Amino acid sequence: MTPMPKALIFDCDGTLVLTGDLHFAAFTEAFALQGDALDLAFYHARGGLARRELIADWVADSGSPLDIDRAVRDSIDAAAKLARTGQCAPNPPVAALARAWGARPSAVASNGEAPVVNAILHGAGLHALFDTVVTLNDVPAAKPDPAMFLLAAARLGTAPADCLVLEDSAQGMEAARRAGIPALDVREAPALAKVEQLTRSLAAPV
Repeated sequence: MTPMPKALIFDCDGTLVLTGDLHFAAFTEAFALQGDALDLAFYHARGGLARRELIADWVADSGSPLDIDRAVRDSIDAAAKLARTGQCAPNPPVAALARAWGARPSAVASNGEAPVVNAILHGAGLHALFDTVVTLNDVPAAKPDPAMFLLAAARLGTAPADCLVLEDSAQGMEAARRAGIPALDVREAPALAKVEQLTRSLAAPV
């Protein structure tokens, strides 16, 4: 039986909400404004990276003359616009846990920027479920730095060891490890089984 944590901390992209296509479309739109095109395989190989890191990696690897600052701004605007038009959907098993968790302490902690993360959560109909949303705008460094998860736990008034992180990237799992927070990698079948077990236990009569 999976122990019941005191608080849940959810990653957003790919964990709580299925946004891979949305973000690639946003990068595509932003890159096209500068006459460039992001390779899909390159994008998928860097899941979990913060936006600026991904764009900087592309410039370094491809020799692209992209203005990184402009590409960051344009892709943020494009992603938020796409999210507001409903082009993202909840990840069913993880969103079911977030809903079943109810009024218990919960947070979102995402490597995304606040305008994008909030637009995605609103677009997926999930924003109201959480006590707090921590984004890249709130901390000095992206995951795998643990600051984001530690801030989420502090805002929830819960010791890190008493929380549970839901993640879908190597960077996120490493950030949870550094923060001393147990974590489930929802890309893995055993972890999804534990997510579903927690959801069922919350729905079971006391």
